[in-house]
Amino acid sequence: DFAQGAYSGYKSKAVLERETKGIFIQATDFLIEFGTQGDWDKFGKHITRSLNLFSIFIDAVMSVSGQGLLRDVLNKCLLQYSIIDPDHRRILIPSWTVRQPNEPAILPTPSLHFQKVLELIPGVVQTVDKDKRLPLHYAAGSATASYEVIMEVFKAYKHAASIRDPMTGLFPFQLAASNGNVEAAHNLLLANPNLVSSGINIHDKKRKRSSST
Repeated sequence: DFAQGAYSGYKSKAVLERETKGIFIQATDFLIEFGTQGDWDKFGKHITRSLNLFSIFIDAVMSVSGQGLLRDVLNKCLLQYSIIDPDHRRILIPSWTVRQPNEPAILPTPSLHFQKVLELIPGVVQTVDKDKRLPLHYAAGSATASYEVIMEVFKAYKHAASIRDPMTGLFPFQLAASNGNVEAAHNLLLANPNLVSSGINIHDKKRKRSSST
């Protein structure tokens, strides 16, 4: 049930605020390890339903499990979403808007969920997971990640734009381009234009090997 997102936001918040939060975090760990992309997508939508729920969740992950699990949740469940995703605008914008007494409401930015994780783990963007992938590989390689989210991940660790994704052999600009995010691909390539020749050399070598066999 947990993997299918059966918990309501209210129940999740209640569980995370009690001693039973350990069970919720263990279930999260199991989901990350054995879930499918569909499971990760559902869970990402669930825990970003509100700023309050999200803040309680990431604090619980850090206190129960630590940085490794939060990095994996970021990579697999969060980077593909934007807080002002048009498909969820009516839900997310109000629930992520900060309101102070006698002050104008502060509207959320598309990457506010990523920024919240970055505040807890400043070095998360430089940390690879068990597949040796960086957060920028996940963001650029997602078909649903927004330009704003990809750029925020890139700005936090610009050198990542010059590191190949070990799963595909592609640079982040190529990952973004393959998913139709042309603007992100352009800006990632500007970080190191020499990557164009590197990419061409790889394809040339593959063609030479295939023609010789």
